[in-house]
Formats: sequence, C-alpha cells, structure tokens
Amino acid sequence: MARLPRPSGRLLGFIAGTLLVAYGAATSAAVNVFHTKLPAVALSIDSDDPVALVRNAQIDLAAGDMPAGGNDAILGIVRRSVSDQPINAPAFRLYGLASATNADLPGVREQMAVSERMERRDAAAQLWLIEDAVQRNDVAAALRHYDTALRIEQSTRAVLYPVLTDALESETIRERFVPYMQAPPPWLESFLRFAVSNTRDPVAVADLARLSGGFPDGAAYSSLDRELLTQLVASEDYEAAIAHYARIGAADQSVPRTLALTGESTSEAYSPITWQQFSIEGIEPFVLASPAGEGRVEIEAEMEAGYSGPVARKLIALKPGRYAFTANLRSDDFGTQDRGSWRIVCPASTGAAPLVDAEFDFEETIEIGAGFTVPAGCPVQLVLVSAATMVRSGYVTLVLAEARLVPAS
Repeated sequence: MARLPRPSGRLLGFIAGTLLVAYGAATSAAVNVFHTKLPAVALSIDSDDPVALVRNAQIDLAAGDMPAGGNDAILGIVRRSVSDQPINAPAFRLYGLASATNADLPGVREQMAVSERMERRDAAAQLWLIEDAVQRNDVAAALRHYDTALRIEQSTRAVLYPVLTDALESETIRERFVPYMQAPPPWLESFLRFAVSNTRDPVAVADLARLSGGFPDGAAYSSLDRELLTQLVASEDYEAAIAHYARIGAADQSVPRTLALTGESTSEAYSPITWQQFSIEGIEPFVLASPAGEGRVEIEAEMEAGYSGPVARKLIALKPGRYAFTANLRSDDFGTQDRGSWRIVCPASTGAAPLVDAEFDFEETIEIGAGFTVPAGCPVQLVLVSAATMVRSGYVTLVLAEARLVPAS
C-alpha cells in the first residue's frame, strides 16, 4: 500500500499558524458578540477585553455590588480598560458611578466630564450631568445636557420630556429655554407638542411662546397655537388665551371684539377665540358661504333629533360698558318643543348671572337680541349657543346666519 507523504516541518508550521489565527479570530468574534450583553462570558474568553471589563463592573454596581477593594478595584478596572482602549468614555463614566457610590461628588463630576469630552453620545453620562447641573442650580448647563441627551438617543425622550415640561413652570427655565425656541434643535417640535398637550400649566407654555416671539416658523409648528389655545380654554385660563391670540401675527385682531360670522372669525386655526363649532356625538357642523355674500359665512349644525348640548362658542374681550347684540338664525325639520339658547357669560364671575340669557323656539326664521353691560373685572366673555331637541326620528337643522355686536349709547 502506498504511503502518504510525510508533511514537512514548514507545512506543519503553516497549518499550526493558520489554526492559531483562526482560533484567535473566532475567540475575538465571540468576545465582540458577548462583551456588551454578557460581559462575564466575554471575560471568560478574554479577561482583558476593555469593553467587557467596564460593562461587567457597571452591572455589578447597578445591582449594588461593589467589588472587593472598593473604589481602588474600580480604578484598576478602568486603568486596564483604558490601557487597551484609550478613547473609552464608558470607562470614565464607570469610575464616576463608583465615586458616586462612595459619595465622592467631585470625583463623579470630574469623571463624567471626561466621559462627555471623549464621547458626547454617552446618554447615561448626560443624564447624570443633567441631575448634577440641577443640584448646582446651573440652568444653562442642565439645558445643554438635555439638548445633548435628546439629540443622541430618542429613547431618552420618554423620560426627559415630562421632566422638562414640568421645569417650564419655572420662569428662570423659560428664560433660558428661549435660545432653543429661536434656533430649534431636531427634538423641539415633538417636545413642544408633548408639552402643550401634557402640561399642568398651559399659561407657562404660553409665556414661553411670548418670551420667544412666538412658536418657531414652519409647517411642523403651525398647529401649536390652536392646540395651546384649546388647552388654555380647557383649563379656564381665558385671559391667557386672549393674550396669546393677540401675539399671533397672522391672526385677525378684530375677531375678539366681534360676533360677526366671516371666514376669519370661523377659522379652526384659532378656535375658540374664533367661532368653535362642536362636532360631537349627535351633531355635525358645517361652515357655508352666506347668501348675503360680502365674505360672510353661516354655521349650519345638523343634529339628531333628541340632541341636547352645545352648538357653537366663542370668546370675546369687550371693555367695560354697554353693548347690544342681535342674531338671525334659521331652523328646518324642527319640532314644536325644540328650543335653543344664546348666552354670554363672564367666566371670571363664578356664579354670577349671565350677561345675556336669550332663549328661543326653533322656527323657520329666528331673530333675537338684547342689550347688556360688561362690568369691570370681566376682561373676557364667553358666548355659547346651545340646543335642546325632543327625542324622535330624523334630524334637525339649526343655522347661525348672522350676528352683530355694537356699543350701545
């Protein structure tokens, strides 16, 4: 039988070298797979892996387990890690966390600052630096770290948006936040939308807009004024709503002084300073061109028979004095007991009688009017048109055709 040739020493050496390289590549790949999620496994393969060293110690610290030797042991881990990977922000953050465990605040601050200088994309370091800046009452630094954290990792927004929204209740924070309103960072639009919808104090958000000269320009921000006006009225901050409307450059500033039905006064963009039509269960509103022309419109509300509730509302801001109003309405498919009301009230005077309380029966044509006095201490007035229809089959239509408001002699 023929014998296989005996391998030479050079060939054996080549094979051995190849195997060593393959083994090294395999173990290196395994370490790279495990060093973040399973650092203990990575360290069992390579006890000097710089990422696994730091990550394993972070997990222990998070569990409340300080390694034997305390801060000195942590410093040793950091040195080993940095010796293999000098640009290593997580290592310095680890030392900062260990210093915090040992109540070494200057040490924490120094190491977190080093971590930030090396790698600004370290969200955990930014969160610590935010808290530290707050404790030092350094508002500018806190907002700077907020900005960095919100830019680098979207997952931080769920944590930071509520905190930052509450912080805007502070006048100092609002003043320091103005530069971010005037040069919007990528996260600003989504934050403002969150803040407007979730704030406990919409007046604070309105004041931020005032300090900043309004919300930023652009389609992304175009609905914020309407959303804020809605929140201000919902929280019964009527004066703040009127004041915010007065600062909107694109808004018709005659609207808060009139009941006229026009394209501007029925625009959804600024309701309920403009006429707000209620679109809720049982009622569907429409804004239609008026047969009278001249840019006038009508509000038509189609209601299920049996509907009782609001039809439209509007805020006005009349100065103290005597006024007269008239309104023309129409109705179709009405019943003999269907009724409506037109009220003007002073929200600031809780429990006071309405300035106007005009009730009417549904008819083909309806005309109502009244004189009233706006007293001192009533800077904003709320106009509310309501309906109460009897239960039966079918629908009822009520049309607000015209409304006029003039000073009375």
